[in-house]
Amino acid sequence: MSKNSRVIVGLGKTGLSYARYLTERNLDYKVLDDNPNNACVSELNKIKPEVEIRRINSLSLKEVSEIYLSPGVPLSNPKISEARRNGVKVYGDIEIFCNNATFPIIAITGTNGKSTVSKLTELILSKHFRNVVLAGNIGEPALDSLGVNPCLAVLELSSFQLELAPKIKSEVAVLLNLSDDHLDRYESQAAYFKTKLSVYRECKKAVINRVLLDRVHRDFEQIATFGSDQKDGIGNFGIRKEEDEYFLMHGSEKLVSESQLKLKGNHNLQNVLASIAIGWLLGIELDEIIRAVRDFEGLPHRSELVGEKDGILFVNDSKATNSGALLASVEGQAKNHRIHLIVGGETKGSNFHSVVKQITPLLDSVFVIGNDQDQILREFSPCDAISCQTLHEAVSRSYENSKSGDMVLLAPGCASTDQFDNFEERGDVFREAVQQVIS
Repeated sequence: MSKNSRVIVGLGKTGLSYARYLTERNLDYKVLDDNPNNACVSELNKIKPEVEIRRINSLSLKEVSEIYLSPGVPLSNPKISEARRNGVKVYGDIEIFCNNATFPIIAITGTNGKSTVSKLTELILSKHFRNVVLAGNIGEPALDSLGVNPCLAVLELSSFQLELAPKIKSEVAVLLNLSDDHLDRYESQAAYFKTKLSVYRECKKAVINRVLLDRVHRDFEQIATFGSDQKDGIGNFGIRKEEDEYFLMHGSEKLVSESQLKLKGNHNLQNVLASIAIGWLLGIELDEIIRAVRDFEGLPHRSELVGEKDGILFVNDSKATNSGALLASVEGQAKNHRIHLIVGGETKGSNFHSVVKQITPLLDSVFVIGNDQDQILREFSPCDAISCQTLHEAVSRSYENSKSGDMVLLAPGCASTDQFDNFEERGDVFREAVQQVIS
């Protein structure tokens, strides 16, 4: 490789989008990946036949001038860190996308709820604007959407993507919430939070969770806030409880009741509020927004009802991959049900001490799966947690422990890759196990 060479590091969905982007511009490149997937290698050969693939450790600073980094490869990788120190330019796909965009961008991040809010926001905007693109950490890789020339782009952004795009010039940005996550990748909670908060750095308009207002220190052209409380005033979206019904509010104005929505639970109501606030900042009438909101059924593996038997509900929240999502899931479902929780997997350096204190009164039983069982069993000891070898065993035992009116809830609070390829496969296995129980 010559000193002017480019390398793509990581051959997943993002890596393949880099390959398409560079090939379309007649730019040469090599690929670095320690364990390339056969399907990805085959797709790469369709994009550009016979591209050289090496291991990441083979990277030589004498051979490369530009690195196109996939979000799954940490900036702390020794070779990447060394390259940055020596002036090698490291690109992320979101930075490239935003620099090339000629259309407004809606930037959505948060520890939890990103996909739900991104998909609902796309639905709301698609009812009003033509050709709205959903990309980033959901849907298609961002670079594959550049040629579409949309009216608007909705980007779901992970912290890994924000690391390489610290100054996104967006029309509207929102940070939905913050809780511990990815502490196996970040040196501290503060470093992770700082990365998430960077979404606001260059945005024109901001949607801000009211519990985070003291963390956001800049002025915007316009802001809207949301939260689990009600706050009077234009641009403040919240929740009011009247008897046994919850209402979504704009200031003191009722917008819609929870019973009129297909999404349930306080965490989902806040997700809906964030999407409503985005649409409102973009000038869409609230009546039009609410019509779209009522149609939204949610996404698979997120508080998804997958079965019922003898009055017992089975809910798949496999996407609850951290303690904050676990807390939100249990609190949201425990309003109306006794909960039998299935938890466990890879903790990613987090612990559950604080969450266990909050949810123990809401749980009838807890069943633990996955590699980090010893830690989780200790931390859930106030709940008399029970160890299970497989997800099928956990579903069967939780059902045996349930009665009419109860809910068996898969909300693992952990990553899935100890036993599954991803959270989707974990949710699919849960669904299969439920079908075996109820058939």
